[in-house]
Amino acid sequence: MTTVDKRTRFAGAVEVMGAEQLFGDLANRLQETGDVAARGVQVLDLPPLTFEVDGTAAHLVVADGVLQLRDGRAADGPEIGLDAAACSELFQDLASTFGLVLPGRVEVLRPRADQFVAWEPVLRAAIDGRPVYEPGSIDFRDRDGNDLDLRRAFRIDDPREDIGHFLAEAGYLHLEGVFTEAEMAAVSAELDDAMAAATQDDGASWWARTEDGWYPSRILGFNLKSPTLRELTTSDRFTRIGELTDDSFVQRDPRTGDSAEGLLKKVGVLEGISDVSWHKDCSLGGHSRSCCGLTVGISVTGAQRRNGELGVVAGSSRANVQPLDVRPDLDLPRIPLPTNTGDVTVHCSCTLHMSRPPIDQERRVVYTGFSLAPRDGDVHEDLDPEEIRRRRQALSDQVPSIERERIVSAEAFKLDA
Repeated sequence: MTTVDKRTRFAGAVEVMGAEQLFGDLANRLQETGDVAARGVQVLDLPPLTFEVDGTAAHLVVADGVLQLRDGRAADGPEIGLDAAACSELFQDLASTFGLVLPGRVEVLRPRADQFVAWEPVLRAAIDGRPVYEPGSIDFRDRDGNDLDLRRAFRIDDPREDIGHFLAEAGYLHLEGVFTEAEMAAVSAELDDAMAAATQDDGASWWARTEDGWYPSRILGFNLKSPTLRELTTSDRFTRIGELTDDSFVQRDPRTGDSAEGLLKKVGVLEGISDVSWHKDCSLGGHSRSCCGLTVGISVTGAQRRNGELGVVAGSSRANVQPLDVRPDLDLPRIPLPTNTGDVTVHCSCTLHMSRPPIDQERRVVYTGFSLAPRDGDVHEDLDPEEIRRRRQALSDQVPSIERERIVSAEAFKLDA
């Protein structure tokens, strides 16, 4: 069976617990996972981590080869203050460390937020029993057991088994020539119309600024504004993407709700959201509840090295690594995915990826995708399209400030030759 389904928890609300129960449950869990989590602390070379939940403190520290939860504060390492609701979401994987830092739901008592975020893989090991990735522990094989060509591109009508196996192994796909240049020209024209109608206070667009001023860099619900896109994303060519593995995927109806976003990536963005460095789509939390969904990028224009091509870390969807940035010692290959107009990229929601800032040509791309089908036991919020859009819009106010605080250098956008 070829699968990318990593879910170990059901979707739904968390049970909010008090500090005593939260720490008690974690201590009990560590009786089973403490050795696995301790190995992760060693691999990542982390200091102790202190939680203060509504005034009650406890800390995680390795002793006798096991990660233990002890009362009180550690003498060093990060110390984080948070309320019981936020800690419940963290321990039950509704929110990640970064997902709490981003909206300011934690108080960093010492010394920096990034040291708390660095603990994310170990917390997943402690809570879910998922070992932290160690260099050399992942390799890539084709269906015959030979080395996998990580730069291979497919056609949408290639054998399903070959494409699905590659996706499960590598965590991404490059599908050539799915759509025609004429179809992409029509989508591009409709994106022009949508951007011309957008305003900064419409709640349906993200904005960025170049030397020439502000412009709408992302149109939310673009499928509702693009008849061509609605036709293409309900075609057999597109829906086949959701049938490449043995998993059951669902697609939000492009005719009725927000299912796609149209992006314009200009040269020389100075402010706002355009290009974000290495991250997983599950970096805000919920990996064990919803991964792996499939994020699909439709190349309205081609994308190469000089105009913002996508880059992926091969195998990162199979690895418990930090969901932001790439550690210098991460040995998984960084693969560029140059595309021509009409090509499609696919990446699993927990594949590390980024797009380089355009240097001398703009890039246009539509992002849409597929979610894993609900299971018996999943409880989903019944959100109307306006609430979904409101939540997406809210991210546009949060991500730029976090990106400015992170050290994002040319190294952050480096790909293997």
